Parts: sequence; structure tokens; C-alpha cells
Amino acid sequence: EWGLNAGYEVLVEMDADGRLVAIRWNGRREPVEICNRWRVEESWWRDPIARDYAKVVGERWLALIYQDRIAGTWHLERLYD
Repeated sequence: EWGLNAGYEVLVEMDADGRLVAIRWNGRREPVEICNRWRVEESWWRDPIARDYAKVVGERWLALIYQDRIAGTWHLERLYD
């Protein structure tokens, strides 16, 4: 199920400067570059959502990922063909 409260958890690799350089998901490692990024904060008064989104491109795919800033986890929200 995809949606605002969904997404597959992924592992990320950062370089020494804290930049995202690779994603590990579904048994694969994909070096990536960030195309663009943005921040979403919603529902702070009840069930808060605080996420940093990034559209990333790799050798095999283009993906939308986010970091849940409350839980400290990374998630894959969408893969593009």
C-alpha cells in the first residue's frame, strides 16, 4: 500500500559530508544522485509527519525516497519506470 503513511524501509549510504550516495533495497545496492529535494511537515497538531523527500536517479532506476525525521528512518515511496 502506497500513501502518506506507507513506504518500504530502505538503508542509505552517506559520504563523509553527509550527502546521500547509495540506497540498499530488495537485496540491491544502487549508487544514486539527487535530482531534487524538499521538506514536508503536516498534522503537527495530531499525528505529525516530518519528512525530507528526495527524487534520486541511479543506474537502473529513478525513485522517490524520504527520511522520516521523527523516526530517523529512510523509506522508498515510489519507483518510476
